[in-house]
Amino acid sequence: MATTPSPTSVSAPVGTVVACLPPPTPAAVPLMRRSLLGMGLAVVLGAMFGYFGIQVGRQLTELKSLVPAERVLLVLWLPLTWLITVAWHECGHLLGGRWVGGRFLLLVIGPFKWVRTVSGVRFGLNRSLNASGGLAASLPSDDRDLRRRMAVMVAGGPGASLVLMLAMAAVAMAIGPQAWPLGRGMALALGAMSGLIFVVTIIPTQMGGLKSDGLRIYTLLRGGPAAEREAALLSLTIASLGGVRPADYDPVKLAAATLPDDGSVHALYGHFSAFHRHADRREYAEAQSRLDRVMAGEVELPSFMREMARAEYAWLLAMAAVEGVGDREALARAARSWLTSTGAVAFDPATRHRAEAAVLLAEGRRTEAAAAARAGILAVETRSMTPVRNRFAAEVLADLVRRAEG
Repeated sequence: MATTPSPTSVSAPVGTVVACLPPPTPAAVPLMRRSLLGMGLAVVLGAMFGYFGIQVGRQLTELKSLVPAERVLLVLWLPLTWLITVAWHECGHLLGGRWVGGRFLLLVIGPFKWVRTVSGVRFGLNRSLNASGGLAASLPSDDRDLRRRMAVMVAGGPGASLVLMLAMAAVAMAIGPQAWPLGRGMALALGAMSGLIFVVTIIPTQMGGLKSDGLRIYTLLRGGPAAEREAALLSLTIASLGGVRPADYDPVKLAAATLPDDGSVHALYGHFSAFHRHADRREYAEAQSRLDRVMAGEVELPSFMREMARAEYAWLLAMAAVEGVGDREALARAARSWLTSTGAVAFDPATRHRAEAAVLLAEGRRTEAAAAARAGILAVETRSMTPVRNRFAAEVLADLVRRAEG
Protein backbone atom coordinates (compact mmCIF):
# COMPACT_ATOMS: atom_id res chain seq x y z
CA MET A 1 0.00 0.00 0.00
CA ALA A 2 1.37 3.45 -0.90
CA THR A 3 2.19 5.88 1.87
CA THR A 4 3.07 9.55 2.10
CA PRO A 5 6.75 10.29 2.93
CA SER A 6 7.46 11.98 6.24
CA PRO A 7 10.55 13.88 7.39
CA THR A 8 11.09 11.32 10.19
CA SER A 9 11.06 8.31 7.87
CA VAL A 10 13.44 9.05 5.05
CA SER A 11 15.25 5.80 4.42
CA ALA A 12 14.38 2.40 3.06
CA PRO A 13 16.02 -1.01 3.45
CA VAL A 14 19.08 -1.47 1.26
CA GLY A 15 18.04 -2.56 -2.23
CA THR A 16 14.37 -1.79 -1.66
CA VAL A 17 12.36 1.26 -2.74
CA VAL A 18 9.11 2.00 -0.92
CA ALA A 19 6.05 3.03 -2.92
CA CYS A 20 4.81 6.36 -1.56
CA LEU A 21 2.30 8.92 -2.72
CA PRO A 22 3.16 12.57 -3.38
CA PRO A 23 2.20 15.08 -0.69
CA PRO A 24 -0.15 17.92 -1.71
CA THR A 25 1.56 20.63 -3.71
CA PRO A 26 2.36 23.58 -1.40
CA ALA A 27 -0.30 26.25 -1.80
CA ALA A 28 2.02 29.23 -1.38
CA VAL A 29 5.67 30.11 -1.25
CA PRO A 30 7.13 31.43 2.01
CA LEU A 31 6.72 35.09 2.81
CA MET A 32 9.71 37.36 2.43
CA ARG A 33 12.27 36.81 5.17
CA ARG A 34 14.58 39.53 6.37
CA SER A 35 17.42 39.65 8.81
CA LEU A 36 17.86 42.61 11.17
CA LEU A 37 20.53 43.88 8.79
CA GLY A 38 18.11 43.50 5.90
CA MET A 39 15.36 45.39 7.71
CA GLY A 40 17.77 48.21 8.54
CA LEU A 41 18.94 48.48 4.97
CA ALA A 42 15.35 48.32 3.76
CA VAL A 43 14.45 51.33 5.89
CA VAL A 44 17.46 53.39 4.79
CA LEU A 45 17.33 52.46 1.10
CA GLY A 46 13.55 52.70 1.04
CA ALA A 47 13.71 56.23 2.41
CA MET A 48 16.37 57.20 -0.12
CA PHE A 49 14.48 55.70 -3.03
CA GLY A 50 11.20 57.15 -1.78
CA TYR A 51 12.69 60.63 -1.79
CA PHE A 52 14.17 60.05 -5.25
CA GLY A 53 10.83 58.69 -6.49
CA ILE A 54 8.94 61.71 -5.19
CA GLN A 55 11.34 64.00 -6.99
CA VAL A 56 11.02 61.99 -10.19
CA GLY A 57 7.24 62.03 -9.95
CA ARG A 58 7.25 65.78 -9.38
CA GLN A 59 9.51 66.33 -12.36
CA LEU A 60 7.38 64.10 -14.58
CA THR A 61 4.20 65.96 -13.66
CA GLU A 62 5.90 69.23 -14.55
CA LEU A 63 6.48 68.13 -18.15
CA LYS A 64 3.55 70.29 -19.22
CA SER A 65 5.27 71.47 -22.36
CA LEU A 66 5.02 68.04 -23.98
CA VAL A 67 2.75 67.90 -27.00
CA PRO A 68 0.22 65.00 -27.09
CA ALA A 69 2.42 62.86 -29.36
CA GLU A 70 5.36 63.21 -26.96
CA ARG A 71 3.16 62.24 -24.02
CA VAL A 72 2.13 59.08 -25.87
CA LEU A 73 5.79 58.29 -26.54
CA LEU A 74 6.60 58.77 -22.86
CA VAL A 75 3.78 56.42 -21.84
CA LEU A 76 5.00 53.81 -24.33
CA TRP A 77 8.53 54.26 -23.03
CA LEU A 78 7.60 53.35 -19.46
CA PRO A 79 7.15 49.56 -19.98
CA LEU A 80 10.35 49.47 -22.04
CA THR A 81 12.27 50.83 -19.06
CA TRP A 82 11.62 47.55 -17.25
CA LEU A 83 13.11 45.48 -20.08
CA ILE A 84 16.11 47.79 -20.43
CA THR A 85 16.88 47.95 -16.71
CA VAL A 86 16.51 44.18 -16.27
CA ALA A 87 18.88 43.62 -19.19
CA TRP A 88 21.34 46.12 -17.72
CA HIS A 89 21.17 44.48 -14.29
CA GLU A 90 21.68 40.94 -15.62
CA CYS A 91 24.54 42.04 -17.88
CA GLY A 92 26.10 43.57 -14.77
CA HIS A 93 26.15 40.08 -13.25
CA LEU A 94 27.85 38.74 -16.36
CA LEU A 95 30.39 41.56 -16.38
CA GLY A 96 31.19 40.89 -12.73
CA GLY A 97 31.59 37.20 -13.52
CA ARG A 98 33.81 37.99 -16.48
CA TRP A 99 36.00 40.16 -14.28
CA VAL A 100 36.80 37.20 -12.02
CA GLY A 101 37.27 34.68 -14.81
CA GLY A 102 33.71 33.42 -15.15
CA ARG A 103 32.38 31.71 -18.26
CA PHE A 104 29.05 32.80 -19.71
CA LEU A 105 26.30 30.20 -19.28
CA LEU A 106 22.91 31.84 -19.50
CA LEU A 107 21.12 35.15 -20.01
CA VAL A 108 17.34 35.49 -19.88
CA ILE A 109 15.63 38.86 -20.40
CA GLY A 110 11.86 38.72 -20.53
CA PRO A 111 10.88 36.63 -23.57
CA PHE A 112 14.45 36.24 -24.86
CA LYS A 113 17.28 33.95 -23.82
CA TRP A 114 20.87 33.20 -24.74
CA VAL A 115 22.23 29.84 -23.57
CA ARG A 116 25.64 28.24 -23.90
CA THR A 117 24.95 24.76 -25.24
CA VAL A 118 27.07 21.86 -26.39
CA SER A 119 27.19 23.46 -29.85
CA GLY A 120 27.88 27.03 -28.65
CA VAL A 121 25.81 30.03 -27.53
CA ARG A 122 22.29 29.89 -28.90
CA PHE A 123 19.54 32.52 -28.96
CA GLY A 124 15.92 31.52 -28.45
CA LEU A 125 12.61 32.40 -26.87
CA ASN A 126 12.16 31.97 -23.15
CA ARG A 127 9.17 29.75 -22.40
CA SER A 128 9.67 29.67 -18.64
CA LEU A 129 7.68 32.17 -16.59
CA ASN A 130 9.99 31.43 -13.66
CA ALA A 131 12.88 33.03 -15.52
CA SER A 132 11.01 35.84 -17.27
CA GLY A 133 11.97 38.36 -14.59
CA GLY A 134 15.60 38.12 -15.66
CA LEU A 135 18.32 35.55 -15.08
CA ALA A 136 22.05 35.45 -15.69
CA ALA A 137 24.64 32.82 -14.92
CA SER A 138 28.36 32.50 -15.29
CA LEU A 139 30.79 30.32 -13.39
CA PRO A 140 34.57 30.10 -13.08
CA SER A 141 36.27 27.06 -14.58
CA ASP A 142 37.83 26.18 -11.21
CA ASP A 143 37.00 26.64 -7.52
CA ARG A 144 39.93 28.80 -6.43
CA ASP A 145 38.84 31.56 -4.02
CA LEU A 146 35.32 30.66 -5.04
CA ARG A 147 33.34 32.59 -2.42
CA ARG A 148 34.99 35.92 -3.19
CA ARG A 149 34.74 35.47 -6.95
CA MET A 150 31.07 34.54 -6.79
CA ALA A 151 30.39 37.54 -4.53
CA VAL A 152 31.90 39.80 -7.21
CA MET A 153 29.72 38.20 -9.88
CA VAL A 154 26.57 38.64 -7.78
CA ALA A 155 27.46 42.24 -6.86
CA GLY A 156 27.79 43.15 -10.53
CA GLY A 157 24.01 43.25 -10.94
CA PRO A 158 23.09 45.74 -8.18
CA GLY A 159 26.23 47.70 -8.99
CA ALA A 160 25.16 48.10 -12.60
CA SER A 161 21.65 49.16 -11.53
CA LEU A 162 23.07 51.79 -9.19
CA VAL A 163 25.35 53.16 -11.92
CA LEU A 164 22.46 53.41 -14.38
CA MET A 165 20.26 55.19 -11.83
CA LEU A 166 22.94 57.78 -11.06
CA ALA A 167 23.80 58.20 -14.74
CA MET A 168 20.17 58.87 -15.69
CA ALA A 169 19.82 61.35 -12.82
CA ALA A 170 22.90 63.16 -14.14
CA VAL A 171 21.50 63.13 -17.69
CA ALA A 172 18.19 64.58 -16.51
CA MET A 173 19.98 67.33 -14.61
CA ALA A 174 22.17 68.12 -17.63
CA ILE A 175 19.17 68.39 -19.95
CA GLY A 176 17.29 70.71 -17.64
CA PRO A 177 13.52 71.20 -17.44
CA GLN A 178 13.19 73.33 -20.59
CA ALA A 179 15.76 72.15 -23.16
CA TRP A 180 14.25 68.75 -24.07
CA PRO A 181 11.33 67.79 -21.81
CA LEU A 182 10.70 64.43 -23.47
CA GLY A 183 14.33 63.32 -23.14
CA ARG A 184 14.39 64.50 -19.54
CA GLY A 185 11.25 62.51 -18.76
CA MET A 186 12.63 59.37 -20.40
CA ALA A 187 15.88 59.65 -18.45
CA LEU A 188 14.01 60.14 -15.17
CA ALA A 189 11.76 57.14 -15.81
CA LEU A 190 14.71 54.91 -16.71
CA GLY A 191 16.66 56.06 -13.66
CA ALA A 192 13.69 55.46 -11.36
CA MET A 193 13.17 51.92 -12.62
CA SER A 194 16.86 51.10 -12.28
CA GLY A 195 16.83 52.52 -8.77
CA LEU A 196 13.87 50.33 -7.87
CA ILE A 197 15.68 47.22 -9.11
CA PHE A 198 18.77 48.22 -7.13
CA VAL A 199 16.80 48.59 -3.91
CA VAL A 200 14.83 45.37 -4.37
CA THR A 201 17.91 43.27 -5.14
CA ILE A 202 20.43 44.71 -2.67
CA ILE A 203 18.30 44.26 0.48
CA PRO A 204 19.25 40.91 2.12
CA THR A 205 16.02 38.93 1.80
CA GLN A 206 14.72 35.55 0.73
CA MET A 207 11.48 34.96 -1.10
CA GLY A 208 10.05 31.88 -2.73
CA GLY A 209 13.20 29.85 -2.08
CA LEU A 210 15.51 32.36 -3.77
CA LYS A 211 18.02 34.64 -2.08
CA SER A 212 18.30 38.26 -3.11
CA ASP A 213 21.62 39.48 -4.48
CA GLY A 214 22.24 41.30 -1.23
CA LEU A 215 21.72 38.20 0.89
CA ARG A 216 23.97 36.12 -1.35
CA ILE A 217 26.75 38.69 -1.17
CA TYR A 218 26.41 38.93 2.60
CA THR A 219 26.43 35.14 3.03
CA LEU A 220 29.41 34.59 0.74
CA LEU A 221 31.58 37.31 2.29
CA ARG A 222 30.61 36.63 5.91
CA GLY A 223 31.95 33.07 5.79
CA GLY A 224 30.91 30.34 8.20
CA PRO A 225 29.15 27.01 7.62
CA ALA A 226 26.40 28.40 5.39
CA ALA A 227 28.96 30.09 3.12
CA GLU A 228 31.06 26.92 2.94
CA ARG A 229 27.93 24.96 2.04
CA GLU A 230 27.17 27.36 -0.81
CA ALA A 231 30.77 27.17 -1.98
CA ALA A 232 30.56 23.36 -2.02
CA LEU A 233 27.39 23.54 -4.11
CA LEU A 234 29.06 25.93 -6.53
CA SER A 235 32.06 23.61 -6.74
CA LEU A 236 29.77 20.69 -7.62
CA THR A 237 28.08 22.83 -10.26
CA ILE A 238 31.44 23.72 -11.77
CA ALA A 239 32.34 20.03 -11.86
CA SER A 240 29.03 19.15 -13.51
CA LEU A 241 29.42 21.86 -16.14
CA GLY A 242 32.93 20.59 -16.74
CA GLY A 243 31.55 17.20 -17.77
CA VAL A 244 31.73 15.30 -14.46
CA ARG A 245 28.72 13.00 -14.25
CA PRO A 246 26.78 12.65 -10.97
CA ALA A 247 28.18 9.17 -10.23
CA ASP A 248 31.63 10.75 -9.97
CA TYR A 249 30.75 13.68 -7.70
CA ASP A 250 33.23 14.17 -4.87
CA PRO A 251 31.57 12.63 -1.75
CA VAL A 252 33.42 15.06 0.53
CA LYS A 253 31.97 18.05 -1.32
CA LEU A 254 28.54 16.41 -1.35
CA ALA A 255 28.67 16.07 2.41
CA ALA A 256 29.74 19.70 2.75
CA ALA A 257 26.88 20.75 0.46
CA THR A 258 24.31 19.53 3.01
CA LEU A 259 25.90 20.91 6.18
CA PRO A 260 24.45 22.50 8.17
CA ASP A 261 21.45 20.29 7.35
CA ASP A 262 19.01 22.95 8.51
CA GLY A 263 16.24 22.48 5.97
CA SER A 264 17.25 25.62 4.07
CA VAL A 265 16.98 25.74 0.31
CA HIS A 266 20.75 25.30 -0.11
CA ALA A 267 20.78 22.20 2.11
CA LEU A 268 17.94 20.84 -0.04
CA TYR A 269 19.97 21.54 -3.18
CA GLY A 270 22.79 19.54 -1.58
CA HIS A 271 20.51 16.56 -0.99
CA PHE A 272 19.23 16.87 -4.57
CA SER A 273 22.82 16.67 -5.84
CA ALA A 274 23.39 13.60 -3.64
CA PHE A 275 20.22 12.05 -5.06
CA HIS A 276 21.62 12.35 -8.57
CA ARG A 277 24.87 10.64 -7.50
CA HIS A 278 22.99 7.68 -6.04
CA ALA A 279 20.58 7.58 -8.99
CA ASP A 280 23.46 7.52 -11.48
CA ARG A 281 24.94 4.61 -9.51
CA ARG A 282 21.54 2.85 -9.43
CA GLU A 283 21.56 2.98 -5.65
CA TYR A 284 17.82 3.50 -5.65
CA ALA A 285 17.14 3.10 -1.92
CA GLU A 286 19.76 5.70 -1.03
CA ALA A 287 18.47 7.94 -3.82
CA GLN A 288 14.96 7.73 -2.37
CA SER A 289 16.29 8.67 1.06
CA ARG A 290 17.80 11.84 -0.38
CA LEU A 291 14.66 12.72 -2.32
CA ASP A 292 12.58 12.29 0.82
CA ARG A 293 14.80 14.89 2.50
CA VAL A 294 14.15 17.23 -0.41
CA MET A 295 10.40 16.66 -0.33
CA ALA A 296 10.26 17.22 3.43
CA GLY A 297 11.37 20.80 2.74
CA GLU A 298 9.52 21.22 -0.55
CA VAL A 299 7.85 24.45 0.56
CA GLU A 300 11.29 26.09 0.60
CA LEU A 301 11.95 25.34 -3.06
CA PRO A 302 11.22 27.64 -5.98
CA SER A 303 8.47 26.27 -8.21
CA PHE A 304 10.76 25.02 -10.99
CA MET A 305 12.76 22.98 -8.47
CA ARG A 306 9.58 21.49 -7.01
CA GLU A 307 8.58 20.31 -10.47
CA MET A 308 11.99 18.75 -11.06
CA ALA A 309 12.02 17.00 -7.66
CA ARG A 310 8.57 15.52 -8.22
CA ALA A 311 9.51 14.39 -11.73
CA GLU A 312 12.63 12.71 -10.35
CA TYR A 313 10.52 10.93 -7.72
CA ALA A 314 8.22 9.60 -10.47
CA TRP A 315 11.26 8.41 -12.44
CA LEU A 316 12.84 6.77 -9.38
CA LEU A 317 9.74 4.79 -8.42
CA ALA A 318 9.13 3.77 -12.02
CA MET A 319 12.71 2.57 -12.49
CA ALA A 320 12.49 0.62 -9.23
CA ALA A 321 9.35 -1.03 -10.60
CA VAL A 322 11.01 -1.83 -13.92
CA GLU A 323 14.06 -3.32 -12.22
CA GLY A 324 12.11 -5.15 -9.53
CA VAL A 325 13.44 -3.17 -6.58
CA GLY A 326 10.22 -3.40 -4.56
CA ASP A 327 6.55 -4.11 -5.21
CA ARG A 328 6.26 -3.54 -8.97
CA GLU A 329 2.53 -2.80 -9.14
CA ALA A 330 2.51 -0.51 -6.11
CA LEU A 331 5.59 1.33 -7.37
CA ALA A 332 4.07 1.82 -10.83
CA ARG A 333 0.83 3.23 -9.36
CA ALA A 334 2.73 5.55 -7.04
CA ALA A 335 5.03 6.67 -9.88
CA ARG A 336 1.97 7.65 -11.94
CA SER A 337 0.66 9.73 -9.00
CA TRP A 338 3.97 11.58 -8.73
CA LEU A 339 4.06 12.22 -12.48
CA THR A 340 0.52 13.59 -12.40
CA SER A 341 1.54 16.06 -9.68
CA THR A 342 4.68 17.18 -11.47
CA GLY A 343 3.75 19.92 -13.91
CA ALA A 344 5.40 20.76 -17.21
CA VAL A 345 9.02 21.01 -15.91
CA ALA A 346 9.62 23.74 -18.49
CA PHE A 347 13.02 24.50 -16.96
CA ASP A 348 14.33 21.07 -18.01
CA PRO A 349 11.96 19.25 -20.40
CA ALA A 350 14.26 16.21 -20.64
CA THR A 351 13.63 15.44 -16.98
CA ARG A 352 9.87 15.36 -17.57
CA HIS A 353 10.25 13.13 -20.64
CA ARG A 354 12.57 10.77 -18.73
CA ALA A 355 10.05 10.44 -15.90
CA GLU A 356 7.15 9.94 -18.29
CA ALA A 357 9.02 7.27 -20.28
CA ALA A 358 9.91 5.35 -17.12
CA VAL A 359 6.33 5.49 -15.80
CA LEU A 360 4.90 4.31 -19.12
CA LEU A 361 7.38 1.45 -19.23
CA ALA A 362 6.51 0.44 -15.66
CA GLU A 363 2.86 0.36 -16.75
CA GLY A 364 3.70 -1.88 -19.70
CA ARG A 365 2.94 0.76 -22.34
CA ARG A 366 6.09 0.13 -24.33
CA THR A 367 5.33 2.01 -27.55
CA GLU A 368 4.40 5.18 -25.68
CA ALA A 369 7.43 4.76 -23.41
CA ALA A 370 9.79 4.60 -26.39
CA ALA A 371 8.25 7.72 -27.91
CA ALA A 372 8.59 9.65 -24.63
CA ALA A 373 12.20 8.52 -24.23
CA ARG A 374 13.05 9.62 -27.77
CA ALA A 375 11.48 13.01 -27.06
CA GLY A 376 13.71 13.18 -23.99
CA ILE A 377 16.83 12.41 -26.02
CA LEU A 378 15.92 15.24 -28.41
CA ALA A 379 15.40 17.58 -25.45
CA VAL A 380 18.82 16.67 -24.03
CA GLU A 381 20.41 17.58 -27.34
CA THR A 382 18.43 20.74 -28.17
CA ARG A 383 16.70 22.19 -25.08
CA SER A 384 19.21 21.70 -22.30
CA MET A 385 20.24 24.78 -20.31
CA THR A 386 23.80 23.48 -19.77
CA PRO A 387 26.89 23.80 -21.97
CA VAL A 388 27.73 20.09 -21.76
CA ARG A 389 25.77 17.02 -22.73
CA ASN A 390 24.08 15.41 -19.73
CA ARG A 391 25.51 11.90 -20.05
CA PHE A 392 23.43 10.56 -17.16
CA ALA A 393 20.15 11.69 -18.71
CA ALA A 394 21.17 10.66 -22.23
CA GLU A 395 22.23 7.17 -21.16
CA VAL A 396 19.12 6.58 -19.04
CA LEU A 397 16.86 7.69 -21.90
CA ALA A 398 18.71 5.48 -24.38
CA ASP A 399 18.35 2.58 -21.96
CA LEU A 400 14.62 3.25 -21.70
CA VAL A 401 14.35 3.11 -25.50
CA ARG A 402 16.15 -0.25 -25.54
CA ARG A 403 13.97 -1.66 -22.77
CA ALA A 404 10.77 -0.43 -24.44
CA GLU A 405 11.70 -1.79 -27.88
CA GLY A 406 13.47 -4.93 -26.70
